[in-house]
Amino acid sequence: MSRTPIFPIAQRLFLILSGILFGGLTTIGFLVTPTLFNYLDDKQVAGMIAGEIFKNASVFSLIISVFLLIFANLLIKRGYEGYKTIRWLLLLGILLTLIGSFIIQPMMHELRETALNQGAPVMQSPYASEFSLLHRISSTLFVIEVILCGWVYWVSAQYKPMRQNLT
Repeated sequence: MSRTPIFPIAQRLFLILSGILFGGLTTIGFLVTPTLFNYLDDKQVAGMIAGEIFKNASVFSLIISVFLLIFANLLIKRGYEGYKTIRWLLLLGILLTLIGSFIIQPMMHELRETALNQGAPVMQSPYASEFSLLHRISSTLFVIEVILCGWVYWVSAQYKPMRQNLT
């Protein structure tokens, strides 16, 4: 008597979670944020709201990525060798998210607060060029993260499960 292995369920959950991650980050980065800047007259307020959204997106990304990493390790241990590449992509994405969340974003927040304490929005302060550089770095890291998430989703969707008969 053969039973259906549990592995396809883990693969399906992996695919669902990676799709949620990719879709969520894509929506936040390429729909929500531009909408904020298009519809809010005060760009300083739009930037502050976007900063909070990206901070929450980082937590969302880290939590889901850790679950995906656990699933990838489970699938690798069960013979799904294709998930080794996916695991490295996930680790790189986690590393970029940590750099953005714990190094770049706090530096941007500090510059914004310092400028506001001196009575000017950050982009009209002496810190504008440094803030712009950090913003470009942060944006680049985010785009790379989205590409990595898309790649993880694509590769995991292409990987064919092994057929096994368990007796």
